Amino acid sequence: MKKHLHSVVLATACGLALGTSASAATLVFEHGDPNEFRDIRATDQSQVRFEERVLKDLEEHFRKEAAALPEGQTLRVNVTDVDLAGFVEYFHQRYPMGLRVIRNVDIPQMELSYELRDANDAVIQSGDEMLKDLGFRLTTIQPRRDDPLRYEKWMVSEWFERTFGS
Repeated sequence: MKKHLHSVVLATACGLALGTSASAATLVFEHGDPNEFRDIRATDQSQVRFEERVLKDLEEHFRKEAAALPEGQTLRVNVTDVDLAGFVEYFHQRYPMGLRVIRNVDIPQMELSYELRDANDAVIQSGDEMLKDLGFRLTTIQPRRDDPLRYEKWMVSEWFERTFGS
């Protein structure tokens, strides 16, 4: 499987660029071939651009969550599969390119491996995870409704909380 390595941006550097003095861990975000993912289908834009936008948005969210980790640590995340909430249906008259319909049975899922290292490059924590959110539509705290990846980001945030307590 072909892997794509994205540029690493220190959350601290982002904080300094914004004029803050926040300390944070470094995030290294990698992902497998989107063509191999279960469901990352586009509807109203090119498939390649949609994949790039989804992976960029997920990377930014992982970076935001990793900002809560201690300075000097490095979190390496490799997303190996994505199954977005909902399913693209192609039989809607007004949407000839398809429409992503969100039903309770089409849960968001993500497979990833991760490794958290300390400042001396020693592994603190690592693992392979299969994230699923069976109750993604039942939460009392609703993610932003204008974010097309709100369910996936919520799932990642919950994983960060369980895994790193951040």
